[in-house]
Amino acid sequence: MRYIKHTVFCLIIFSNTCFGKEFDKLFTIYTPIEDRSQIENSINKSFNTMIYRLSGKNSPTNIWKIINAGNSRKDFIKSYSVVNNNENNLLEVNFNKNLLISKFKELSIPFIGNSRPTILFLIKIDSGLKDPYYLSFQESDSDLEKNIKNYLTKASQSRGIFLELPELDLLDLNNLNNYEKIVNSKLFFGEKYLTDEIINIDISKTGINKWSVSGDIRLTSADQNFNEIFIKAFSEYTDESINLLLNDNLIDINKVSSVNISIENINSYQDYKKSKKIIEDLVGTKDINISKFNTNTIYYQLSIYGDLKSIIYEFKDTSLLSIVDVIYDTSTIQLKYKNE
Repeated sequence: MRYIKHTVFCLIIFSNTCFGKEFDKLFTIYTPIEDRSQIENSINKSFNTMIYRLSGKNSPTNIWKIINAGNSRKDFIKSYSVVNNNENNLLEVNFNKNLLISKFKELSIPFIGNSRPTILFLIKIDSGLKDPYYLSFQESDSDLEKNIKNYLTKASQSRGIFLELPELDLLDLNNLNNYEKIVNSKLFFGEKYLTDEIINIDISKTGINKWSVSGDIRLTSADQNFNEIFIKAFSEYTDESINLLLNDNLIDINKVSSVNISIENINSYQDYKKSKKIIEDLVGTKDINISKFNTNTIYYQLSIYGDLKSIIYEFKDTSLLSIVDVIYDTSTIQLKYKNE
């Protein structure tokens, strides 16, 4: 597994064996806060972020739909506290999954499950000051790099999606440099990083205050405020890509299905508790009942929102459960618990 630095917002960058990844602490929001007098305002911001993340939409429509139905933002909070990270104060707000899902169902608002898409950004920068390079999450020198990475971190936190930058070793760089004219960068990176989408952008400085951007975003600028111009175009393009990906993963909250689940390799009461909690915490789980158990396997009957496909998508990225088999005729999923 390949990995690089991660932030408190759980922007985890790594190569995985499946396209989506399980978004850690889906119902926990971290919001910057200067002092305790701002708690009320930070709670409101956290609630807005939670609705954006769960619904897959970054417009305030669903927020106002919930508020106008007579609900207070605080109604959906389990707990909150001020935490410190690298000398920055954050308000950690934990939301009640069951209450949120219940309200979404009442108002017919579709939602996104725990398994979230990934987008890999291939951003090649030629500033004229050093050899061209691909942007990574290593420490940055320029304001442009910092602005791009700040946007990716905030967008990942708000939308609940993985926005990745590549971490290249010396062999990767040599291959790209030696065969740049014949190697398709998207194909090259697509083989190294399994991802739902690759966004390819080349940024080149062509003169004093002159820049050219090519690839999936195309623009030229002779404005000294190029950073602002680029970030605006970059955020608009990325927001549209995020919207399309999340829309493909919406779970129909008005559809309820029954699924049979078996989990093998349960060898202790702790294994049982941990494996059951994984199922309970899945966004698509409505009800869970034990149907039977034997030596080291527990059998459940689940009532889920959506269909078999949507719950399979949630299961495939859980860290402690692996899918052994799916029997579509009987809506059965066979799972194996992975001891830590």
